Amino acid sequence: MSQTALPEDDYIIGASQREIARLGQQHAIWRERALAGWRRAGLKPGMTVLDIGCGPGHASFDLAQLVGPGGKVIAVDQSALFIDAVNEGAKIRGLTNIETLKSDLGKLALPDNSVDMIWSRWVLSFLADPQDLFDRLKSALKPDGVFVAHEYGHYETFGFSPADPVQDRFIDAVKKSWRAFGGEPNIAKQLPAMLAQVGWHTEFMTPHIFTTRPGELVWEWPMGWLKSDGIDRLVELDFLSAEDGRRFHLMANERAADPNSILTTPMVMEVIARRTASD
Repeated sequence: MSQTALPEDDYIIGASQREIARLGQQHAIWRERALAGWRRAGLKPGMTVLDIGCGPGHASFDLAQLVGPGGKVIAVDQSALFIDAVNEGAKIRGLTNIETLKSDLGKLALPDNSVDMIWSRWVLSFLADPQDLFDRLKSALKPDGVFVAHEYGHYETFGFSPADPVQDRFIDAVKKSWRAFGGEPNIAKQLPAMLAQVGWHTEFMTPHIFTTRPGELVWEWPMGWLKSDGIDRLVELDFLSAEDGRRFHLMANERAADPNSILTTPMVMEVIARRTASD
């Protein structure tokens, strides 16, 4: 498969029913951190929240419940499969305040002063030009509106102990895959400067990083991706050799079976920035 083009509604990591299930588990593990970040940012009932790269909508559902019937969530994703999942999930939950929008983020534009909060999680790392997105969303965020992101800031912290040389090759393949499609695996470190260019002032930053062992909840966050299609996807896209894919599968299974193994997760940065009333 080409390393320079994907179908319009596909992702480097893939979009499938299996991925929908994995993303649900991932959100459950990260939900407390997301809720804390939204509280820090001042999320309130009645707000309109833009969820960019919403996936199958797990965060959108929480946001819709929090802003209540007087508020609204605009859930945006380029995958028709994911947008259908958001619509179906909202129907099942009786949520009538979610508006879905199928759109490539490279083309997204909204009316001026139309949203109170923008939420981004593990999205900006995959964009070829995040600054362009901020330029287009600059005026959509209301004065005193807030941007909240959970994005990778130091992916290199991801790894098992005891380590194995194939682990470094795997991490290198992950980073190369994102950069080949124009993304940046450690985008969070660049966000304060990007946000300043559109007049959004960063007011809070903190890292989120975990060390975990087999059988613990957080262990399933990165392992869920590896056990789904993460390794095979890199092989499919020619960023990892078939032999290294086989060796990494074997190594990951060995670490999962060893109760003394330790897994350190990729470092995620929480960034909260605000458009001042005078901007």
